[in-house]
Amino acid sequence: METLNIQQRLDNFRESWKISKSLHHVVMPQFLKEPELVEFPSPEWEHWTPLGDSYQANKYFCSDISKFPLQLQTIFWGLASPNSLSTIEYITGIKGLIPDPYLVGGGLHLSTEGGTLAHHTDFHIYARLGLYRRLNLLIYLNRDWEPSHGGELELRGSDDKKIIVSPVMNNAVLFETNDKSVHGFGSPVAPGCTRQSLAIYYYTSRDTQVFSGDQTTYWRSHGRVSKRKRLRLYTYFFLLRISRFISLLAQAINPNQGFELVRTRFRSRQN
Repeated sequence: METLNIQQRLDNFRESWKISKSLHHVVMPQFLKEPELVEFPSPEWEHWTPLGDSYQANKYFCSDISKFPLQLQTIFWGLASPNSLSTIEYITGIKGLIPDPYLVGGGLHLSTEGGTLAHHTDFHIYARLGLYRRLNLLIYLNRDWEPSHGGELELRGSDDKKIIVSPVMNNAVLFETNDKSVHGFGSPVAPGCTRQSLAIYYYTSRDTQVFSGDQTTYWRSHGRVSKRKRLRLYTYFFLLRISRFISLLAQAINPNQGFELVRTRFRSRQN
């Protein structure tokens, strides 16, 4: 972040976070001090892994930090440092933040020509480390990006109001992840362009007091589905409902949570 008037800048971010009640978020332009030094891997990079599904068309990722170019490794470890965690806690008011050293779902993201990301809400329960996902930080690294290039991030909160974030170079967005924070980009990446970003997720060891999701990513848009595949899609919806019920039942049985927390989560879901 910029050193000039840094406290005022942080105070402005904190105020923006507070007033965005339907979906807590803040857009932070000019996020990195020296973005010109960042070398983002090309589409031909050998360490890209394709996601391979229609919800994330033409999207590739790398979550192995040791494979990142040196500048991107430095940025990640800087944003996982105690100083950065304290800064993010100051902006959001969420205490006890923990970064994920495994970058599950995060890391370097690349979408090539025609790439889209279906609207979705993220998983909340991180079973591998026994943590709860609270925040997404996305840093965009696209030089000379124009609106005609597509790929604009869309955020929607509980009131379904759409918030647009441009993926221009050195633009960052921090937003709360829960069962209502729908996000994605439906505008395809234009021919000859690549959409580049670094994604870092933050967790807490304690769960929230309202329903914030389970271990599943819930896709909210499904594109065109042929008649032959509709039965599979409807079965998918049905099984997700069963999964949600079992998740809530498990929390009700947990003696550290119990039925009162489940009732709170049901009320939150209905609001």
